[in-house]
Amino acid sequence: MSLKKFGNEDIVYTTIVANPEFNFLIQSGTVYRNNEILPDGDFGNKVKHITNGEISFHELNVNRPSDSLVYGFINQDTTRYSYSTIATSDFNVGGDFAAGNVITQSYPLKAGLSRIYIESGDEFDNQDFNPYEPPSFAGSNKKYIRSLTSVINSRDHAGKPIEYGNLGTKEINMVCVPGIFYGSTIEKGSIELNCYISGSIIGQAKDVNKDGYLIETIGPQSGSIAGIAIYEQGLMLMTGSWDISDGAVSADYGPSSFPNWLTFGTGLPIVGAALPAEPTEAQILHTTYEVKFRGTNRIPTLTMMAYAEKGQLNYSTNPTFLIKSDKAATHGSSSYSEPEREIKNITKSKFDHHSASFQSTTFISKVGIYDENKNLIAIATLAKPLKKTPDRDYMIKMRMDF
Repeated sequence: MSLKKFGNEDIVYTTIVANPEFNFLIQSGTVYRNNEILPDGDFGNKVKHITNGEISFHELNVNRPSDSLVYGFINQDTTRYSYSTIATSDFNVGGDFAAGNVITQSYPLKAGLSRIYIESGDEFDNQDFNPYEPPSFAGSNKKYIRSLTSVINSRDHAGKPIEYGNLGTKEINMVCVPGIFYGSTIEKGSIELNCYISGSIIGQAKDVNKDGYLIETIGPQSGSIAGIAIYEQGLMLMTGSWDISDGAVSADYGPSSFPNWLTFGTGLPIVGAALPAEPTEAQILHTTYEVKFRGTNRIPTLTMMAYAEKGQLNYSTNPTFLIKSDKAATHGSSSYSEPEREIKNITKSKFDHHSASFQSTTFISKVGIYDENKNLIAIATLAKPLKKTPDRDYMIKMRMDF
């Protein structure tokens, strides 16, 4: 087997930028991603064991019974390998796991949109031990907005700068998009949030200026700031507290008695502390929310060109390449010799009952890629084998995405 080395111009490194579009509908407490309704499996559950609107990371446990799902496992030993969900205190000696125990990880791993509601009030606990004033405590969900202080203050967008300011004490509705959907960042100018009542749109917010501010474009306060978007983290911090139905709708929306941007996304899974009041069933049935955006995926790509020049690669080690011989191999005390065999002529003539002149012909079906130590690291398989004759040359272009 002959090996050929790639030349300086035979390997090209590039980056492909893709912008996948996503559309999430939240209605009656159910989330639909790109209008997809997941099919039912054969065992009384969903095929992928996820709910509508979610995505399965590894596509494991497809159409399997719930009582026989594949799971990951690690043995507790001196290598100290464990899952990130296992606390160090639980893993160490004296914790929940003894040497030799099996630590498991349930599959499928999944992700979907979620929501964090942050009440207004003190940003930090106040315990100054003043005997005349009782201590005050910040809400448990305040930690989510405090953790974004540096992120918000470091926004570097064209237009009006974004500052953290008094966000720590304001009421905030945080809509969270997992990174598996948007990739590197949400594309600026692609966010669109819609609110419908009984099928009619009553409110819309967009980042029309591509600067992180979500501006109400449909509603009673068109042009006002309804919230801010943090593109790299996939977060939308909604702060608009006005009635986007302009008094047309009155119902118990949980934190509010009318629809506003603080109640946007009702029906999404709640992270952290629960809502101060649960919305009524009527509100869930008649209100639909829509989240649209485009992601930005930067995909490193390696392109390789392999060449089959004229007069080369015209021999094969396939046993059928040679005409079968009835002669046996001969051997002696110091030698071993196989009989001479002719290359099979598979060249077809254009005329019936006529043998064409001999031409060594091979078919290229695969290309092997080796590292510097001649270890096979990749195989490129052609969809259709290439007929290689001495007077023909080819360039085979291969691409690998990471």
